[in-house]
Amino acid sequence: MAAHLKKRVYEEFSKVVQQPQEEIATKKLRLTKPSKSAALHIDLCKATSPADALQYLLQFARKPVEAESVEGVVRILLEHYYKENDPSVRLKIASLLGLLSKTAGFSPDCIMDDAINILQNEKSHQVLAQLLDTLLAIGNKLSENQAVQLRLVDVACKVSVRWSAFLNCFALLDGW
Repeated sequence: MAAHLKKRVYEEFSKVVQQPQEEIATKKLRLTKPSKSAALHIDLCKATSPADALQYLLQFARKPVEAESVEGVVRILLEHYYKENDPSVRLKIASLLGLLSKTAGFSPDCIMDDAINILQNEKSHQVLAQLLDTLLAIGNKLSENQAVQLRLVDVACKVSVRWSAFLNCFALLDGW
């Protein structure tokens, strides 16, 4: 009996069965450009002086940014803002934040809290005015959200340094 089973197993495993060979799917490679946030981060890390950083930011401002990379760029800019001591570089970063918040397909509510935090700690009047302008751009982009608008008006009124900035906070609310 054991010999019979052995013979049967041997026959079963010695048969050659050819299955139709499936074509191996080839992977298609997609060439992509390096992200804007990575390039900006490298450039800002290379900067040895505030003038260099300002020059890199000016070059960056001339290039268009895709909506999917805006959030990464904003994070890099905010990270550099916190480290920067020179008001002219902080002013340019605040300006870029305002421009990036207007990008189609990007929701600026993710940077609103950061913009409010840096606004409350800023000492330079020019940077404060630019940050208020950035908050105005965010408020215009999120005009359908009444809670966001009320919060922005409250922040702008508390921090406002000049009367014109105070009037800008009321420009957020049409009809008040």
